[in-house]
Amino acid sequence: RLQQTFKLCVIALLASCQSAWKTTLLMPPPPDAIAVSNDKINAALLKAGNNEWQIERFLNDAAQTHDDEKLAAARWLVANMPGQGFARYELVTKDMKPIPFDAVACENLAAAQALVAKLEKEHGELDFKVTKFVEDLSVIEAEFLTTNLELSLSAWRTNPWCKDMTFQTFCERVLPYRGTNEPLGAWREDVLSRLAPLREHWISENSPAQSVGQSAMAAATAWVAFKDIYYMHPQDQSWSEMCVSKAGRCEDISNVTSFALHASGIAAASDYVPAWADRDNNHTWDVLLDGNGKGSAGLFNRTLKVYRKNFSPQPDALGSARAKDEPAAPGWLRGDTYSDVTDQYGDTVELDRTLEAAPEGHRFAYLCVFNGGDWTPLAWSQVNPQGQARFTKLRANVLALPAYFVDGKVKPAGPPVLVREKSEHSWLDGAGASADKNEIEIEIAAVRPDTPDHDTQITRPRLPVKAGAEYTLQSWCNGAWKEVGKAAAPEDGSAVAFAHVPANQLLWLTTPDGNNLERPFTIENGKQVFW
Repeated sequence: RLQQTFKLCVIALLASCQSAWKTTLLMPPPPDAIAVSNDKINAALLKAGNNEWQIERFLNDAAQTHDDEKLAAARWLVANMPGQGFARYELVTKDMKPIPFDAVACENLAAAQALVAKLEKEHGELDFKVTKFVEDLSVIEAEFLTTNLELSLSAWRTNPWCKDMTFQTFCERVLPYRGTNEPLGAWREDVLSRLAPLREHWISENSPAQSVGQSAMAAATAWVAFKDIYYMHPQDQSWSEMCVSKAGRCEDISNVTSFALHASGIAAASDYVPAWADRDNNHTWDVLLDGNGKGSAGLFNRTLKVYRKNFSPQPDALGSARAKDEPAAPGWLRGDTYSDVTDQYGDTVELDRTLEAAPEGHRFAYLCVFNGGDWTPLAWSQVNPQGQARFTKLRANVLALPAYFVDGKVKPAGPPVLVREKSEHSWLDGAGASADKNEIEIEIAAVRPDTPDHDTQITRPRLPVKAGAEYTLQSWCNGAWKEVGKAAAPEDGSAVAFAHVPANQLLWLTTPDGNNLERPFTIENGKQVFW
């Protein structure tokens, strides 16, 4: 009987503790802190499932310190954890069957690409897709969160260069424990250890935040190098993985740099261009921010938009505007944790256009850039009942295509447009041709202009037509590429000539072995202008 009584007491005590925990962790934060509703906390706890007790323990531990800022930061972190996690990528068939493939085991990028081509002959079309997503809330431990919270708060409170950083900027730009969708792992202590000698120097020299940030970034660049074979390894690496590989693609390098900056108490963000507007590929880089979370860096290629990664959902993201039962948005645009920072990179323009009728149920339109032989959605706008769309904060001197996204494919909603400065845009619809003729004769000497590549630190040179090679000239007409003609380049390597070319339309000259990396162009004043 005594044993039974003891058990009942223990159960009652645990129930009382659990009740106390929930009462404490659901208390509202102090007025001067970032307000996080109890509804958001409850939603995160519910999503944690069997791991709920770890999240409760973390919040309770923060509350028991009687440190208002610590509790407010803990609540902010938990409230914004839904959707954060590790994304596993695998090479899969159209029906999502995984195909064993390890790019890093290949000798170089060309060998990895050749291996994928060989596998496609055996299994059909292959692509890299997310095959598993492990949400942090379901696996993360209280001790991990507490350590991250204490180290980040210590950096913000003790480093003199942090004195002008607001609490809100701290939460978004220093506190988060992960970079992107890499495997969950601790990194702060290791990074702090590596930076310890530099930190002593920063303090002794009374270094300002900008100098500290630049120094930390420089140190981090020595820890991991760019290696193009990781283009075939789209899964983001964890800190421990990169300590072994010491190489990665730009997303990996950006994560390492952000770890160094955040561990140092420097407000920083990862900005990115999902698709360049004047070449193939994309890029991610780190930006030093001021105490209010503003900042930018240099752009190396043309882009329509620049976005910033955040830990918390953002009101200007499409994922925040689109209802769950609406048609799917394209790729990364469907997310809700990115923000549009294009205007922090210079002057921007707007584009207003009445589009072709939207498919039933579609209230969003997109502006796409031409990248790697495809039109890639990069900006979005709601479309009113009259079919009018307004795209804002656009970089100028960029080729774009208005479109809808239907059944997983881009559906053109109008002719291509050259986004110009002062919103004086040029629509490539065949109108505006000379009065006496709508066709022209042209000679084309190149299929690609000079393009810088920040990853490899080299510039891809202008690519002239190849002597004797056969080329196909296409024009964009009525929502598709239409063949204008074929011609072989002269053996002397001079320009290839075409007659009866539609005026004021977008043109594209390709060759079978060009991998669709040739750039589209227009003819302006008799000269080829690449876009």
